[in-house]
Amino acid sequence: MSASKELRVGIFVIASTTLIFGGVIALGSGSLFKDSEIVETSTTESVNGLQIGSPVKYRGVPIGEVTAISFADRWYPEDGGHGEYFDFASPVVIRMKVRLDVFGPDSTHLFGANVEEGVKQGLRARMTTAGLTGGLFVDLDLSDSHTYPATKPPYTPEYAYIPSAPSRFDQLIDRINTIANNLSQVDFSSLGSSLQQTVGNIDDVVKRRVDPMMVSAEKFIEELRASNQRLQTILSDKAIEATMANVEKVTDELRIAFDGNGGGLKEALVEIPAMMKSAREAADRLDAMLASEKVQRILVNLDAATGTLAPTVEEYRGIGEQVSELLQSESYEISQLIEALRKTAENLEDLTARVKDDPAQVIFGKSPAPLPPGAPRPKSE
Repeated sequence: MSASKELRVGIFVIASTTLIFGGVIALGSGSLFKDSEIVETSTTESVNGLQIGSPVKYRGVPIGEVTAISFADRWYPEDGGHGEYFDFASPVVIRMKVRLDVFGPDSTHLFGANVEEGVKQGLRARMTTAGLTGGLFVDLDLSDSHTYPATKPPYTPEYAYIPSAPSRFDQLIDRINTIANNLSQVDFSSLGSSLQQTVGNIDDVVKRRVDPMMVSAEKFIEELRASNQRLQTILSDKAIEATMANVEKVTDELRIAFDGNGGGLKEALVEIPAMMKSAREAADRLDAMLASEKVQRILVNLDAATGTLAPTVEEYRGIGEQVSELLQSESYEISQLIEALRKTAENLEDLTARVKDDPAQVIFGKSPAPLPPGAPRPKSE
């Protein structure tokens, strides 16, 4: 056998083997007998990590795979393409094959014909990473149509078109970058100085105020403990127990009295309304008496008499003041007069005694010789 024939036989065997294995795989997966539909999306973000064969999921459920990735200028040069040169702002177009059997038996009606309706409800395509280090896959999900409006592509899509939404990973990176930029604008040196100063101020406050407060609190606790001990001592006294027993006894007696077992108290409580009524009637009669014409006339006359009496009292008060002034100005003469009156009274008393003892001698005789001091007076015969 010539070398050319061997080469052709080898190529035939390799091709046959490849076709056999491909058919077995296709028959095993059943992809040849499943209906599918091509949909596409476009994005201006980087699709690094996304490749042909990457999974396509709807809300986490695998529904297909990526079949082609290219630029809009390549597939739609007539819609915005520049022909002579490449437009570096051209969006990346991603075409996906979606298995319709995932959405139910009537898959054409459930998905294929209703992509536009899903877009109105917020159906969007996102580039999502499979973990931190995994590759990209296309995740179809419902989003807020107001936050992510359905923008039309700058070309006329050949297949059913699903608008794209920003990647959550890219959003996270953007937020991290924003936070990093904001942190880079923070003056940590000044913040550290301020923080150190604040800590110093707090330490100073603790030393000046909190420490004395803690000492006072410990003292208060000691006093409270001592008061508690005294209270326990008082409560443990038998006199307190006896007093509490007496209070309980009095309470029981009051309860019995108010429950009706005490007849006197009950009768007294029954008579209280009558007493109140009598007092009210007496008050009414007193009001009527005070409002009578007779009492009013007496009050008017009393008022007039009071007005007349006032000048008289003033006159008597003036006389009293004059008498007081006279007594004060003639006090010496008055005292001399009183002394003379006292001596006259003594002389009269002595004369009366002599008349009583010897009246003849007082009337007709001479005066007897004066007696020596301390000598008894002779008695009359």
